[in-house]
Amino acid sequence: MGFFSMKIKTYKIYTLGCKVNQYDSGKLAAALERAGLTVARRDADITIINSCAVTQTAINKSVRIVKLAKKENPKAEIRVIGCWARLKGEKIKKIIEEPVQAGLAMTERSRYFIKIQDGCEQYCSYCIIPYVRGKLKSRPEAEVIEEVKQAVAAGFGEIVLSGIHLGLYGHSVMPDSIRHPERLATKKNLDSPPACASAEGRGNDKTSLVILLKKLIKIKNLGRIRLSSIEITEVTDKLVNLLVKPNKICRHLHIPLQSGSDKILKLMNRPYSIKNYESRIKNIREIIPDIAITTDVITGFPGEGEKEFKETENFIKQIKFSRLHIFPFSPHAKLPAAKLPGRVGENQRLKRARVLRKLGIKLMADYKNKFRGKILEIAVEQIKPNKIVGKTEYYFDVEVDGRKLKNVKIGEIVKVKN
Repeated sequence: MGFFSMKIKTYKIYTLGCKVNQYDSGKLAAALERAGLTVARRDADITIINSCAVTQTAINKSVRIVKLAKKENPKAEIRVIGCWARLKGEKIKKIIEEPVQAGLAMTERSRYFIKIQDGCEQYCSYCIIPYVRGKLKSRPEAEVIEEVKQAVAAGFGEIVLSGIHLGLYGHSVMPDSIRHPERLATKKNLDSPPACASAEGRGNDKTSLVILLKKLIKIKNLGRIRLSSIEITEVTDKLVNLLVKPNKICRHLHIPLQSGSDKILKLMNRPYSIKNYESRIKNIREIIPDIAITTDVITGFPGEGEKEFKETENFIKQIKFSRLHIFPFSPHAKLPAAKLPGRVGENQRLKRARVLRKLGIKLMADYKNKFRGKILEIAVEQIKPNKIVGKTEYYFDVEVDGRKLKNVKIGEIVKVKN
């Protein structure tokens, strides 16, 4: 932290975007505190904007946050880090790349999010991430295990493993079947799962997500572990089997779909077909019937007519996801998707997003009702007068009468009746 002047005593960090950005900001805050700085709500000596550039909407928000930071901290030094800064090619101080790995990230969350992997080489046509975060990078096993041990000792009941391409933890090279989805273009390959056994470890790679999980669940006093997001091509049998037994891994997988139309998936450069996706989900549920499957969907992608949107809507109903994250397509000028024909108007993109969000509310209620009257474990997130709110391993919230649970703490895992 030697690039700070002696006059800088206080800081404020504005964070946009994904769980990985939030983790990076937490690590940075911890490093600043160790360097003797203290956080300020306003009028900080230095403000750091950890920006996002995943969509044009995110870039616009990053611009607004820079202006807000200047308004709230008029005398502060302004530093921009994160994906937008990398995209713009600005010559900024590489704060986030400083050696700040030791210790826990600062967080106000009840669950501890830990970044174990960075980078992506998939190059989906709508996504800027591979261009700004670079190639696959994984943290050493020992480093991850030590940080999780510290988080457990600090009282975090749930640990969430996060990454840009989490399922490829331990890989320095992306499997060809995922890197080059055009090789799956034949009818035979389109309807069969990609050869992703390499997601369990390949070549000289010495670890994998499954290997790491097997070591993490042995940590003393660990409550439970959740995976933040994983691609359908990386949900291997070995991974699913780890979730079967009550061995501290949440029965919840967030598996991005993006579209329920093969035509749109091909335009998106996604490495699977709808039939492939459906077949894998069916197999997972045969092994774990009550598992929560949540997903991401983009509405209004170029080429998505009413037919393709209906295909997506019907596929979502068919799969019966337990929760939907819906994103209207936000064209990014530098990406291939922005140059595709069949542009969908903004009003139509937003309208379709509303339709799917309404559907998502119903699906979430239907899924939650399956657990009515059952005993569940929750990670306590809020303690209110006479009310406690917590998140189940199945990724839905439960509210219980606080008078029935005494002396509980934020982050603790407790049993409740739904």
